[in-house]
Amino acid sequence: MKKILTLIILTAALSAAAQSPRQLMEQGNDAYANSNFAEAARLYNAVLKSGYQSADLYYNLGNTYYRLDEYGLSILNYERALRLKPNFRDARQNLDLVNSKTEDEIAPLPELFIVHWAHSLVAWLSPAGWRALLLCLAALLGGIIVFFVLSSQYRSRKIALIGILVASVLLLLTLACAIASSVQYNRHDQAIVTSPMAVVKSSPEDKSIDKLILHEGTKVQIEETLGEWHKIQIADGNTGWMQQTDITTI
Repeated sequence: MKKILTLIILTAALSAAAQSPRQLMEQGNDAYANSNFAEAARLYNAVLKSGYQSADLYYNLGNTYYRLDEYGLSILNYERALRLKPNFRDARQNLDLVNSKTEDEIAPLPELFIVHWAHSLVAWLSPAGWRALLLCLAALLGGIIVFFVLSSQYRSRKIALIGILVASVLLLLTLACAIASSVQYNRHDQAIVTSPMAVVKSSPEDKSIDKLILHEGTKVQIEETLGEWHKIQIADGNTGWMQQTDITTI
């Protein structure tokens, strides 16, 4: 009897292990559709543990944690979805919605228009999208140069020269956006407070002065790490030290 029970358990375990990320994703979607949000979260996390990740997966997980009233984890996953797909409109809208429900109301420091415009431009495409556009522009520039060299008419060469100048400017701008997008994608110095409440200290020790109280869902910038402590900065410029267990890196 014990051998049979062991065989059944082993078979079930092997069957679960054999499930593909796509199957787990579909099961998670079914669980979500049936309002079984805890099971949906478990299945989506199982997909992540298998090594697969996508903007849609993080978006679904963000929706699931929102339904479970876990706003910190919901915001974390929307942010991760936007890191993979910066122009993901649904994720952006849901992120704004959940942020409006968090306890901390932090007024961000004013940002110059040109800086805001640059950030918006970089977020227009994913790193892969910027690379693809860069290759297309490089091919276009090469074609115009060939046309310029082979053309014998003055008017055609003049138009080609203008095309070379315009394509070169666009190529350089796209290259800058591709680099900035790649840096943004690979950065790991932003985090979300995932503890219900976290104390920000004046120095990296428990006995230091309490500077701030932050609640789950607040986004912080990690400036320095010392052991189990992170020096963080919030949107209004205030800084302090938080324990590593209170935040999760995006």
